[in-house]
Amino acid sequence: MCCKVMAIDELEKPMGSWCNHCSPGSGCKIYDQRPPSCRTFQCLWLVDPGIPETLKPNRSKVIFDQDTDGTRLIVRCDASTPNAWRDRAVYDQIKLGARYGWRRGMMVVVTVERRLWLIAPNEDIDLGIVDPRSPFAVQERRDGSIQVRILPRLDDNEEFDAAVSAARLGWQTPK
Repeated sequence: MCCKVMAIDELEKPMGSWCNHCSPGSGCKIYDQRPPSCRTFQCLWLVDPGIPETLKPNRSKVIFDQDTDGTRLIVRCDASTPNAWRDRAVYDQIKLGARYGWRRGMMVVVTVERRLWLIAPNEDIDLGIVDPRSPFAVQERRDGSIQVRILPRLDDNEEFDAAVSAARLGWQTPK
């Protein structure tokens, strides 16, 4: 599924389409020469033996991923089955991650191509179509409601920092 869902910059492969070097059901035709992003990527199903077989990406049609600093659990859904993330077994895992991570400063997001949802413990917030280089800041209000603000697109050389984004808005990041 990563050969379909993920963008591969080195191969100029956009997200949501099969890589020209992938033979679905068989694997990568250039495995020994695959680009660095393919070599280093490992979805959570590959690295966490506790994730059930039912969540294997080719079965569930979703890829559980994490950003490099561990502040976001990213659930990437195959656009040809855009509601796969709402399947009960998948959704239960997503909500479990949201409940566990929220108070620890980790957010859970679901993406179907460029459409994005923030999954909070008590609600799912549809953020609409979001540029992948546009960060967003989240503020939990005293009444428990959540406000989300999409920020301007980052420059290509700029890295996302949740605390910096929240500070720019005068917001606190969730704890």
